[in-house]
Amino acid sequence: MMARGWAGVGWRGVVGGWVDFLLPPACAGCGGSAGEEVRAGEGPVCRNCRMRLPRVPLPVCDRCGAPLGTGAAPSCLECADWPELLGSAHAASLLESPARELVHALKYQGWRGAGHFMGVEMARRAGEEVRRAHHVVPVPTSRRNLQRRGYNQAEVIAIALAAALDLPLLHCLERPSQKGTQTALNPMQRRANVSGAFAVAGGFRDRLAGQRLLLVDDVITTSATIVAAARALESGGPETVIAYAFSRTVPISLDSN
Repeated sequence: MMARGWAGVGWRGVVGGWVDFLLPPACAGCGGSAGEEVRAGEGPVCRNCRMRLPRVPLPVCDRCGAPLGTGAAPSCLECADWPELLGSAHAASLLESPARELVHALKYQGWRGAGHFMGVEMARRAGEEVRRAHHVVPVPTSRRNLQRRGYNQAEVIAIALAAALDLPLLHCLERPSQKGTQTALNPMQRRANVSGAFAVAGGFRDRLAGQRLLLVDDVITTSATIVAAARALESGGPETVIAYAFSRTVPISLDSN
């Protein structure tokens, strides 16, 4: 009986079980144990980090979702010059711990499982406007970044989000070139860096007309990337573009006060 039981489990399963017991999978957010969550198929994020994901503080701009500090202003500087097509932007969390660590784990440390968790969590926190989209569109990365990282972090998130919301994924955007990383640039430089960087991929233009597109990225910082992507999508004639990111930073205009 004992032999048949072990044979049924298989030596790989036994060894794997002991490895998980002695060296439980680490959490991408805090480095602690995330063994239970990984075994449950929930991704490498422990329960404590899930509970600590910070929400974007209210009040926020109705259009771009940027925190407005002590209250609504006559106009929001973050989205004043947005194209009309870009209807609104949302973020599931604020880019503070542990959200910051999860973004870095996906983007720089190869933790694709963190991206799966991020997409599922975005679906869980999604509002009605996000759920009414027709298609999920990941923000593309450059060929250079794809070769270096091995994947597009926005696509990893978008795949999990689309599955959780039961929406089709549409790879209709491409990024033929990239002038350089956005990380160290100020807002004006970021806009210049991504201006004209995106284009509608061949064969997709006729499929965009009248559609509500959910544009997905990992982080919204100055909104330069989502604005440039939305301007590229205009050529296909969609009804609207709604941007949705896992996290967003505090706007420069608010942070500097």
